[in-house]
Amino acid sequence: MIHGRDNELTALGAQAAAASHGETRCAVLTAPSGYGKSALLDALLRSPGCQDMTVLRGRCGGASAGAGAYAGLRTLFAPADAPAPDHHPEAAGADDPAAFLPGPGDGRPFTLTSAYPVFRRLSAHVLRLTADRPLVLVLDDAHHCDEHSLRWLDFLLRRAAGRPLLVLLARSSGAQLRAPRAWADLLAHPAVSVTSLGPLGADAVGGLARQVFGVPAHPLLAQQVAAVTAGNPGTVERLLGELRSQGAAPDEAGAQRASELGGAMAARSVRQLLDREPPEVRSVATAIALLDGTRPPECVTVLADVDQAQADEAIAVLRHAGALTPDGAGLVHEAVRSELLEPLGSRRTAELHARAALLLSDAGRPVEQVAQHLMRMPCAQEPWMSAVLRDAAARAEQRGAFAEAAGYLRRVLEAEPDDAEARLRLALAVAPEDPLSAVPLFRTALAGTPDTFARAGIAVQYAMACLSLPLPAVCRAEILGALEAARDALGSGPERDRLRDQVAAVLLLMGRRGTGVAARQHPVTAAMPYQPRTDLLQTEALAGLRTALAGHSRETALKEARHTVAAASPQQPPWLLFTAAVTLGLADETAEAHRALDAMLRRGGDEPTAWVRVLAGSLRSFLLHRDGAVLDAAAEARSAIDTVDRTGCDVRLVAARAVLASVLVDRGEARQAERLLSRMGRTEPHRSALASLLYLHARARTRWATGHPAQALRLLRECGWAQETAGVQNPVLAPWWADTCLILAAVRRPADGRELAEQGAERARRWGTPRALGLAALAEGVLTPGRAGLDLLTEAAHQLSTSPAVAEYARAEHALGQALLQYGDEAGARERLRRAAGIAGGCGALALAESARRLLVSAGGRMGHTPGTPAGGLLTTTELKVAGLAVSGASNRQIAQRLFVTVRTVESHLTNVYRKLGVRRRDQLVVALRAVHGRSWPLPGWPVPEGA
Repeated sequence: MIHGRDNELTALGAQAAAASHGETRCAVLTAPSGYGKSALLDALLRSPGCQDMTVLRGRCGGASAGAGAYAGLRTLFAPADAPAPDHHPEAAGADDPAAFLPGPGDGRPFTLTSAYPVFRRLSAHVLRLTADRPLVLVLDDAHHCDEHSLRWLDFLLRRAAGRPLLVLLARSSGAQLRAPRAWADLLAHPAVSVTSLGPLGADAVGGLARQVFGVPAHPLLAQQVAAVTAGNPGTVERLLGELRSQGAAPDEAGAQRASELGGAMAARSVRQLLDREPPEVRSVATAIALLDGTRPPECVTVLADVDQAQADEAIAVLRHAGALTPDGAGLVHEAVRSELLEPLGSRRTAELHARAALLLSDAGRPVEQVAQHLMRMPCAQEPWMSAVLRDAAARAEQRGAFAEAAGYLRRVLEAEPDDAEARLRLALAVAPEDPLSAVPLFRTALAGTPDTFARAGIAVQYAMACLSLPLPAVCRAEILGALEAARDALGSGPERDRLRDQVAAVLLLMGRRGTGVAARQHPVTAAMPYQPRTDLLQTEALAGLRTALAGHSRETALKEARHTVAAASPQQPPWLLFTAAVTLGLADETAEAHRALDAMLRRGGDEPTAWVRVLAGSLRSFLLHRDGAVLDAAAEARSAIDTVDRTGCDVRLVAARAVLASVLVDRGEARQAERLLSRMGRTEPHRSALASLLYLHARARTRWATGHPAQALRLLRECGWAQETAGVQNPVLAPWWADTCLILAAVRRPADGRELAEQGAERARRWGTPRALGLAALAEGVLTPGRAGLDLLTEAAHQLSTSPAVAEYARAEHALGQALLQYGDEAGARERLRRAAGIAGGCGALALAESARRLLVSAGGRMGHTPGTPAGGLLTTTELKVAGLAVSGASNRQIAQRLFVTVRTVESHLTNVYRKLGVRRRDQLVVALRAVHGRSWPLPGWPVPEGA
């Protein structure tokens, strides 16, 4: 079976069909050695179109062919020791060509006068053969064909027009022609066509692999084999055979083994080739290995110290040997590169890389290509090399390829360790991948910069790049000292005004007000001067976040955040989109916030790093929880925690764990939440503004859910103190004030919360979102008795129903239903409580849903089917515990045990129901349940209790 040659076989078949109908044709098949020219000719001659044709076949250059004039023709017409299977003994006829063909020793040069008698008699013999049946003349290895034989073929084609004759010549495209002028004249004949065989593609290799292994091969195996063999069919067959003999399977593991084994085969082939080729071929191969696909032709010749003709010839030899890819652009495998470069030694290799870098630079090649060679040297030895590495790092930063930029910048610092700007750029490039490793770089850059203005710029980048870390106290002190010193010393001017805005925003994020704190002095060391360039977009993003955290103008904050998302480019740090997403989330534009986080993960030339995923996942879980997607929030938070756990780094993810704890509280598993938070230890309010607020709020909710209102109130006041200290006045970031009012109302101390409710209402009106206004009305409503309180709670439910805050809406309906029940309006209470239970159960806030269900029962109501909850009401307590176990990460055995208890409980309840109905037989039960449910019952595998 021929794989990957269908088009070529069809084209040759068309030539044979034309010849059988009286059209003289000649087809020249060219390909490198091992590409299957002879196999393709064999397939053609076995095809139905050639069955009724006389076939004469020979091979030029073989041991039996002899040498001298007419050597190719003797393999066609002279009797051999053993006839070939496709030769027809009667084809020679009565006039045997051996009688008039010169002997093997004839070495006379070609002249038409001396050759004409032989040409004429031999042509007449061939024409007589075509009179009986179509004739095919086949010559393999025709690049070895002598001039006399080629001239006779040209002579024959000119005199056999209209005869059923097909001439097939197969020659290697990588070999030197024995008679190039005769070939040029033959190819100029109009009856001659040339067919070139290309390398096998992955599909064809897959077909060969299936033939070898007997089963379909994995696509990756076919791709690897095609790549490492350069598509050479002979090498493909050898590699597949070797893989099978070693017991490899045609799967992904086999693909890896194919790459290793194929690379070793290619390296061995190159070694054998270079041993028999002139030194120029090795020089060109070494130059190609060094230039690694970034090679202008002139660079190869200069680096190899050869002329262009020698380079072209060497490249052809290497390509045909399978060392290069089919287009000659690069090596087929790293093993071939190692085979070529290892004999040089490290010193010689470095010298050649330096020379290659200089050649590429002079040729105007992209700076990244020049830098690749400098990266393979022990160090940047000359000033121009450091300049090239800086430029390459800048290009990588523009693409968002921060890992690549970090590699270049490390080399710069090896040559120039006092370059503060390079150190800061390295810190910024390292931070997305590993912020822990960036911390010492930021600290060194900060300590090595004496200028207050420059120190503030570094501190801003330092703080924002390490957002996902709980920084040690000494690091926070360094950042705060630099920021506060700059805040007090900055003068006027566009650059300084932008930096002042950035400083104020970062101080707010870190839990420190932007006024009235003395600066701390830090020792600095002498270093190269550095002047920060304050980025306008970063300033705008931080300004929008500062406006949102301060709870000022929602419209201004949204405008700046949206512009940040629209204008962000890959070269910007990941925290830029993070700040925009926080701003959008606080403004209740959560769909836009999620899109900003998606863009944060998609951006740049690198894949999103683990730390970027952690940062985005922590915020996404917070946003999901605020909008009532409780289970989705838990999944995102746990994913972020697991990502950090996989890095082997003991870093407490305060925000993600706080969200997870809040989810557990919502799900009715407050004890689990308490254990989760206790494992984190104490998180002090001044450690990080946003994270500590979420932690304190989650801890307060946990203590309230476990029956400790006094401790919950203390934690909520601590949360409020942290907000006030930082200057965070946004009412919806961590609504501690609303929860405080709810607890005070529950413990019958409404007077203690009225001032707080009024302050929250004022800030809510300033921020203006329905969530903020609804929380304000809820806080005031639970503290206000009588009809006025009911009106406020009705307003709260209305406002929250128009916001994304689904769980808060359910809480407002719950509070309103409870108030109506106390007021004596049981019908209105049932309506509100039923709605609260349905909404809370649908979004996953099962504890609130269970509370609403209990109040509903006490109001004389019952729970029907609610969207998002099982038929017949809410989940049972046992089911709540099962859900809590799943969320909290319990083992599969624990969950299975709890599910078993649940199933047994359901069976027991069903048995009691069946007995009360008087249904004793299974068929009657099925009919009854079908009448109720209108569908097939019982479900497949559903257990029917005993006695039913």
